[in-house]
Amino acid sequence: MKKVFVGFLAMVTALSTCIGWGNLGKADSVDAATSISGVSTVSNMPTDFARGVDISEVIALENSGASYKYLDGSSGDIFDILSGAGVNYVRIRIWNNPYDSSSPYKGYGAGNCDLYNAKVLGKRATDAGMKVYIDFHYSDFWADPEKQFAPKAWSDYSLAYKKDAVYNFTYDSLKELLNSGVNVGMVQIGNETNGSMAGVGGLYDSTWDLSSGVAALMQQGCYAVDDINSAYSLSILKVLHFTDLLENGKWYAQCLNEQGVDYDVFATSFYPMWHGSTDDLASTLTYIAKTYNKRVLVAETAYPYTYTNYDSEGNNVGSSSAMNYANYSVSVSGQAKALRDVFAAVASVNSSKSGYGLGAFYWAPEWIAVSSSTWGTYGSGWASSTSGNYEKLYSSSVNYYSTTDRGSSWDNMTLFDSNGQAMKSLYVFNDICGATSTTSSASSNNSSLDGTYYIKSYYSGLYLDVVNGSSSNNANIQQWTYNGCDAQKFKLVSAGDGYYYIYTGASGYSKVIDVAGKSKADGANILQYAYKGTTNQKFKPVEVSSGVYAIQTAITSCGSCLDVYNWSTSAGGNIAQWTYWGGACQLWYLETTN
Repeated sequence: MKKVFVGFLAMVTALSTCIGWGNLGKADSVDAATSISGVSTVSNMPTDFARGVDISEVIALENSGASYKYLDGSSGDIFDILSGAGVNYVRIRIWNNPYDSSSPYKGYGAGNCDLYNAKVLGKRATDAGMKVYIDFHYSDFWADPEKQFAPKAWSDYSLAYKKDAVYNFTYDSLKELLNSGVNVGMVQIGNETNGSMAGVGGLYDSTWDLSSGVAALMQQGCYAVDDINSAYSLSILKVLHFTDLLENGKWYAQCLNEQGVDYDVFATSFYPMWHGSTDDLASTLTYIAKTYNKRVLVAETAYPYTYTNYDSEGNNVGSSSAMNYANYSVSVSGQAKALRDVFAAVASVNSSKSGYGLGAFYWAPEWIAVSSSTWGTYGSGWASSTSGNYEKLYSSSVNYYSTTDRGSSWDNMTLFDSNGQAMKSLYVFNDICGATSTTSSASSNNSSLDGTYYIKSYYSGLYLDVVNGSSSNNANIQQWTYNGCDAQKFKLVSAGDGYYYIYTGASGYSKVIDVAGKSKADGANILQYAYKGTTNQKFKPVEVSSGVYAIQTAITSCGSCLDVYNWSTSAGGNIAQWTYWGGACQLWYLETTN
């Protein structure tokens, strides 16, 4: 990511393989019937080739009012939209504790990406059929070649203590993710660790070859992944991540080899406007794969589609002067071509060493501009006013973080336009395979759920119920033992785009269930109210397994759902809105009343 370092289920018609006939850096004929982005197919991509995105800010953006749309402008859940465009993998970063140490414990921003955030996003991705790539920074905020601050809790740790801390944090976090149902496929031990990590190495002792403790910390993270693999009978890949590949990549691969670090994947950040040609990317990755017998991956890439800035925060690439290389036009088609060529570069490794070119991830395709009033409240900007407090633990001044709430510096490099509508460049993920994409909510929500149901909790076995069978506004929605009365009957009526109004039998189907106060907050109450047609009265049932649904709330852009509050198993347990993470208390059966 360059701001701080300048240097469930979509219906997708797809091919069973992603093998095309493209050549690196050269477009073949484009199949007009399938290519939306205008790019050609790519050769040498195995069926499990990662066509990924890093979507770590999604929850903060949704809470800040961002919503996402298909290419035709119809609304949808962002994970459905991404899956329908061909995305099969998501990358999610984890900071140890991205919150200020003093009350009110305001988040540092950029998604406030803690373990809980990762569990929620990871489960949403898993339910949409995607695999998950976890990115541990081992910091409380941005870590990259200019800064690798240790987490607050580790500030006075010796190297020996940090080794234990890296192992424990990695193991414990992965255990929680897996137990929450997240399909983890890869784990990154450190972020852009060019000679430093968690307060150790070149930035702190001028030793850049990983020998003064960085390699030891990396190895502890790898040991934790090994032990998780053993405990869960998995084959999660261990990833190490660097940047400035063309200048330093071969040397860092050599350093890792000399230090004896036992890892699986050498990953790099590669931004074509800053780092160079994709031909050089291909040759360097091929050298590392062949010389050191390591699989290779582009963990971050992006390219601007415009120079326009959509909020008051300056952009990383605001003009041509911010670009070292101009190999592509700054346009949607140029963005698509740049992304296609990065995929082709990684895939070309497989022509020399089969199975060793793993894929690429587009960084923050969702990070559109939102209201400045939300930047600090929800962490939707790149940094908040409290992030500088963290830096001051290690520095006398704030140089890399901030003392004010900041916005998106990336809003001209997203794959969604400023209104959250998918652009043609998003569909590169399918187009490089020659696969057909889903471009409308109408084609991803073909089966209607219109009808009258009893709604049964997957967790408690109890049923949604209007308290006392009341027909009044503000009557509470609870769970109750089945009795088949009108208070337990709910009629789903389509509101379009996969959303439904849920009318209550207790009111004679004149009122609907409603998120109280149009709140987006966790714990917001669910009640009965007169039909208004407003967003807080729309819900999207998403089938996460056969016959089992998450009932997502439109007011949060499907970021939250109906939840049995506080895991209650009692008749009378309350129903609330809560951030969706896929737990049993958030799942429901729809049983037809007839």
